[in-house]
Amino acid sequence: MGKTVHRDLVVTGASGDADELAARLDGRLERARVERLAADDALKLATAGRVGVVVACPADADELAGVLPALREADPTLPVVVAGGALDAATVRRAFRAGAVDCLPTADPDLVGEVVAPLVARRAPIAEGRLLPERSGMPALLGRSKPMREVVRLVEKVAPSDTTVLILGESGTGKELIARALHVLSPRARGPFVAINCAAIPETLLENELFGHEKGAYTGANAKAIGKVEAADKGTLFLDEIGEMPLPLQAKILRLLQDKTYDRIGGTKTRRADIRIIAATNRDLKEQVAARRFREDLYYRLSVVPITLPALRERPEDIPLLAQVVLERQAEALGRPGLRFSPEALERIVAYRWPGNVRELENEIERAAVLAHGDVIEAGDLELSARVADPDLAALARLVPLEGSLEDVLARLSSRAARILAAAAVDTAGGDRARAAANLGISVERLESLLASV
Repeated sequence: MGKTVHRDLVVTGASGDADELAARLDGRLERARVERLAADDALKLATAGRVGVVVACPADADELAGVLPALREADPTLPVVVAGGALDAATVRRAFRAGAVDCLPTADPDLVGEVVAPLVARRAPIAEGRLLPERSGMPALLGRSKPMREVVRLVEKVAPSDTTVLILGESGTGKELIARALHVLSPRARGPFVAINCAAIPETLLENELFGHEKGAYTGANAKAIGKVEAADKGTLFLDEIGEMPLPLQAKILRLLQDKTYDRIGGTKTRRADIRIIAATNRDLKEQVAARRFREDLYYRLSVVPITLPALRERPEDIPLLAQVVLERQAEALGRPGLRFSPEALERIVAYRWPGNVRELENEIERAAVLAHGDVIEAGDLELSARVADPDLAALARLVPLEGSLEDVLARLSSRAARILAAAAVDTAGGDRARAAANLGISVERLESLLASV
């Protein structure tokens, strides 16, 4: 078998009709990837979730009795159509009981084509796992879960407008992929997509990166330099980790959002920016606002349309697909096309809670692929048991460090919980801190102390 890519239709079986059937179906099913494969290779593809529909052409009932249950075990959702003249009534009944979606007494390409064409059309986007159509610049958003389908539905709805979008979610959930998808699906798709990570650039340099400077603006500024805002003209500016942006710079971003104007450092001319702004953060900006670390007016300007990405543990049905795609990419990079997961390894991957989300999944599979001795990644090749696997424990670990005595950890958790509750009370009270304090049964001074604490 060649490179492990997705096939829309696989024809397998030892029947003498199988070769001609595969060739004829390849010509009949436009734009579908059809291949004739031996049973073992078809099973490998099915195990990897890389085949849409299988047509089994067995030479006899014994062959069918072996291949059909194996295919169904490899992928319980895989449609298998049985075709050929070696089917008596008893074999047909057994085939249906084993999960075949149809049994045809002939391998006639026209008849088989009529049966499989709608199956291929329906399964192609599902088996591929892409949530958005392929086009230039479109990131590969993968998944089949309801939470991700809801995210994509919102992306498709808001992308054609120039509305500001705030993407929320834990680290590693793919916030930049969503931002790129919004850009590609927008009228600005032919313009630039410019991203800047607000957490990765020192505070003293971030303004220069965003707005640029004029020649002589400061010592060493020997030439004019444009910033990311100017570079994004007619396109999209993506402000990643905006929760880390210092307060003085937030005021300038607010101005940019309100009237599309900005100034280069050292400049006297006010400039206009024809850009759409998309921002992202893994922080709770409402809590940041309550703690006076983030401007309230900027928060509301950014969050016109908030899109919250689910954590990987909240969409476990997507984990096998993502794991197989990542493994396929690693196998190609390593020149080892036969790499695959053992059933036990895949079971452990699905059971793990992935506090680091897709980024952690990618790193773990890359490590296992590099260190695996053979073509099969076994459960023992995965270093998941030493990590935080319990979702409740992972949630606590994201709030405070869990090292130290029980009393120390509980004290840190109590302090952190008090700040979160204080911020939530202020938000519920519409910003009225006196009412928020009364609702919590504490003084305004105590509330202010909680909000100001770090």
